[in-house]
Amino acid sequence: MTGTRALSKYWMLTNDFTQNPFPVLEYVRRESPVRELSMPGGGRAWVVTRYEDAKAALADPRLSRDIHVHYRLMSERTGRTLTPPPEEANHLANLEPPRHTPLRRAISFAFTPRRAEALRPRVEEIADDLLTRLAGQPRPDLIAGYADPLPVITIAELMGVPADAWPDFLRWSTALRTHSPTESSGVLDSSIQELSGYMAELIARKEREPGEDLLSALIHADEERRLTSTEILSTGFALMTGGNDTTASLVGGVIAALLTHPAERAALLAEPGRWSKSMDELIRYVSPISNALQRVTTEPVELGGVSIPAGEVVIISVLSTNRDPHQFPDDPDRLDLDRHKPAHLSFGFGIHYCSGAHLAKVITEIGARRLFDRFPDVTLAVDPSQLRYQLSPVVRPLEALPVRL
Repeated sequence: MTGTRALSKYWMLTNDFTQNPFPVLEYVRRESPVRELSMPGGGRAWVVTRYEDAKAALADPRLSRDIHVHYRLMSERTGRTLTPPPEEANHLANLEPPRHTPLRRAISFAFTPRRAEALRPRVEEIADDLLTRLAGQPRPDLIAGYADPLPVITIAELMGVPADAWPDFLRWSTALRTHSPTESSGVLDSSIQELSGYMAELIARKEREPGEDLLSALIHADEERRLTSTEILSTGFALMTGGNDTTASLVGGVIAALLTHPAERAALLAEPGRWSKSMDELIRYVSPISNALQRVTTEPVELGGVSIPAGEVVIISVLSTNRDPHQFPDDPDRLDLDRHKPAHLSFGFGIHYCSGAHLAKVITEIGARRLFDRFPDVTLAVDPSQLRYQLSPVVRPLEALPVRL
């Protein structure tokens, strides 16, 4: 792609871009690293593509994640009064200090690396059970049958959700990821209502009969870490969306990467101790997050030499930052399991760094390792060029991953 090539004003929102974003991102990163993007419903956004600019943006308090700021902007642009549902308006990812700070402190105990590591035996059991269900199928889809349900079941169980509700949680998680609040279909609203009703009943049950699970721990926490019922409900929503979607995208992406990189796969199978050490490079290469959750400028900001007015949407392209040659000088488009400190931005940076990052790594490592340990001869059932990615503003999940076991 040359420096004179024109891009569509919707350049980041096309199916062609979704399927192969890297040539376009390389061009934008080089020619106009903070670039304007027209939005289909009207208005515009500013896309940040360089690593250092992205880190600065993620750490800048003038770029707000407060969901109320976002909904006010959507209301202005659509001419309709839109208000965030309380289930989405009271969790970490959608709040800024001062409200963000006590919430982060309240839930941080549940997502320490030590707690995530303690879940390994149970995640292995879940993975093995899912693989057993796939074993007799002639051409199983590792997305629908493995990558999607593995984090849903793990996180639902972590929250104390009984097994008979796991299929509903998978359905709700998918709906919350794929539908927008500006749609008229009503799918998002009905899914939120269903999940909200279920979670409210579950929270009430845990108040009466606490168990050894995250919801019970939040409900019965000591006074300085205690959340309101609405905040606990909203935290459940955050885990259902951010936790499930990101991890499912990561599990599927890592498996696909290793299916198409036989030398790297063989190295991991030959030295099982390398799995944990290689996870950050695999995450950098795969980039399960296309873009960080959108920010809105609360006052004028300069990024990458571009002045962005107040009241503008800023999109941070994680896909681009994770392939920035200034940050990863040794061929960033290559999967290199020996890469030195691949400090990717897939889990964010600053106060909004993902609380569940280590748990996502554990689930992904176990998901990939158990698959290849059990089925060492697994191969793709289609040519790699036929793999397709879902069109999504945040995560980058494969539509399907058909294999032969």
